[in-house]
Amino acid sequence: MIDLNDMFLFSKVVEHNGMSGAAKALGTVHSRISRRIKALETSLNAQLIQRSTRHFAVTELGKKFNEHCLKMISEAAAAVEQVELAREKPAGLVRVSCQTMMAQFIVGPLLPIFMAEHPDVRIALEATDRSVTIGDNFDISIRIRFIPCDDSSMVARPLGIFYAVIVASPQFLKRNGRPRCLDDVRKLPTLDHSSSQGPHTWHLVGPDKEEIRFHHEPVLIADDFVVIRQAAIGGAGVAQLPLSLCLEDIKSGALEIVLPEFYSPVTELQALFSSRKGLLPAVRSLIDFLSANCAGDLEYSQVVQHLGHGPHGTTRFWGVRQPVGDISRSKTPTVNPQFKNESNNRTSKTNHRSLTNQN
Repeated sequence: MIDLNDMFLFSKVVEHNGMSGAAKALGTVHSRISRRIKALETSLNAQLIQRSTRHFAVTELGKKFNEHCLKMISEAAAAVEQVELAREKPAGLVRVSCQTMMAQFIVGPLLPIFMAEHPDVRIALEATDRSVTIGDNFDISIRIRFIPCDDSSMVARPLGIFYAVIVASPQFLKRNGRPRCLDDVRKLPTLDHSSSQGPHTWHLVGPDKEEIRFHHEPVLIADDFVVIRQAAIGGAGVAQLPLSLCLEDIKSGALEIVLPEFYSPVTELQALFSSRKGLLPAVRSLIDFLSANCAGDLEYSQVVQHLGHGPHGTTRFWGVRQPVGDISRSKTPTVNPQFKNESNNRTSKTNHRSLTNQN
């Protein structure tokens, strides 16, 4: 195998019309240059230079060989320049994995704004609810996760706080009665975002700040929250939906919160990536943009950590400071961010801290 460094040295010998000139230009000794050129000629089994104590000349084969050496050096310089340019200006392809609902309602509406600001960046987004690892070849994985969560293999950037509420349509409640406790809900038709294999369980926080795993047998199972929302509005049953998905329906009267004293532990939308070191500008810019512009269900000041009890004894989890009904009445529905005051949104979000960093 020919040493490509020897090809570089040969081109310098030709450029400086001799080994002495090349050695001086490169800050090395004549003997080293001579030794490497001889090794190159031996590897090629060809004479590239005619040399004597008084005469230096490049053979015809050596001249042709040097043309390719110069092309190699030029391509290597271009490769280095491409990397340096990519590190200075956001450009190129960013591969993103995002949970389906978040891709549709939270992240997706923001992407046209980001792409308008960074026209040299391309985005390949896979909307999937499957588990994604570093080995899946994504630059960013956007996931909603219960907190605290422990995954030392990934760096997490917080994007917003979300939680779910139990809802049903007014027509359904009028027809079936309004439940007063979870046992009443168990007697009603329920809808579940899950796989058909289950388990069909709602993760809840009760009025005494205890964790509850509410098991039920749903009449409709779907792996798409939009389908569950449509079925709930249509009066098919009681559902647990993310507030960001059903808030406008609650405000319009299409859905009502059932048992507001029971709600899901809060979750955090996170941008996960492998390392802060060596992050390309395009990837870093997208993470920064999403952190500044994603609108969650809650401000970080509206959540508090509870030391409660769950199915396995004492546990720590995050909940809301004020009643769920009050939050849903006061919260402004999430709209397409093109119609928001973008600068105000950026300022408010950049001051938030990840719950995982709080005590």
